[in-house]
Amino acid sequence: MTMPSKKLANMVEGPAERISRTRERLLHDGVILCIRMGAGDPVLDKCEAAARGGLRTLEVTLTTPNALDIIGTLAQREEMLVGAGTVLSRQAVRSVARAGGKFVLSPVFDSAVCDEARRVGLLAIPGTGTPTEILAAHRAGASLVKVFPAGPLGGPAFLRAVRGPLPDVPLIPTSGPTSETIADYVAAGAVAVGVGAEVFPPNSTLDSIEQAARRVRDAMDRARA
Repeated sequence: MTMPSKKLANMVEGPAERISRTRERLLHDGVILCIRMGAGDPVLDKCEAAARGGLRTLEVTLTTPNALDIIGTLAQREEMLVGAGTVLSRQAVRSVARAGGKFVLSPVFDSAVCDEARRVGLLAIPGTGTPTEILAAHRAGASLVKVFPAGPLGGPAFLRAVRGPLPDVPLIPTSGPTSETIADYVAAGAVAVGVGAEVFPPNSTLDSIEQAARRVRDAMDRARA
């Protein structure tokens, strides 16, 4: 019997190769959708609605109830790239890996989290808010660096200013980009963006989520054209 290519790849690839493949896929997509929901929310249904709208790189924050179970379920979907957000410890990294996640994001830079992610083959995207933090994360081996919260920090203008002295650090602004500003962030040098609130506003429906996701997807595709 011929083994499916995905299972074969997971057997022969080492941690570095898995991380590289995840990074390539994430950058090709260009939009990370942050899922931060409360108890009782139909999280899986909402994620599937967003995926129908074209947002298929999903960051399930560990503050979401049953986050690891959700990651495990979504990770079975070939068309989705699923990871975790608000990852703050080595133990959390290991839990995400066991659940089937492919990447971890954090609101802060913690070298221990990044080191553990590399050890188990997960792409680590640490959070930073100053040029000093950005450079420290980059020098510690982060191949992608999250800028958080990008909007309050100054939006595209902040990103452009930081990239002046640090042009070689791949930056992903989050908590700021929207369908109306994605083009400005890309023009300022963002290699990808993180979104969330626009797709999952209060009282959203599955139809409105799909429409919002499609709006974000179209905005990124136009910005990169």
